[in-house]
Amino acid sequence: MQIDIQDFPLVRMDYSGAGKQSIEETLQIFEQCLQRKQAFVFLGWAADFDKDPNENVADRRAVSLWMKQHKAELRDYVKAMYYVEPSAVKRLAAKAFAVIYGKFWGHPMIVTESRNEAVRQAYELLGLSSEQR
Repeated sequence: MQIDIQDFPLVRMDYSGAGKQSIEETLQIFEQCLQRKQAFVFLGWAADFDKDPNENVADRRAVSLWMKQHKAELRDYVKAMYYVEPSAVKRLAAKAFAVIYGKFWGHPMIVTESRNEAVRQAYELLGLSSEQR
């Protein structure tokens, strides 16, 4: 996964594998976001919801431990994960995964067809106008 916080409060997450960051780097970036003490959203794309759930067990454990340590901050500041999936078939898989995601992370995963739609909804959720972007 590659995370980009340049457009904070939109935290962009590319799951395609391009420029992949280590789990340690990823969690450090998440902490930087939380340290801002400001509401934000994740904006993700290119995840593979059909991959082996036992893959990267160590990474999943690290994420789970980190999440438990930061549960209150995550609840306070992360408002949603907007996931972009242009394919109607893959959107169905993403929507099924969204239920599990929401239970684990404590914020909703909203699946959209385009990045423009995800960004529009994200700014609306955050209560930001086009001038504040």
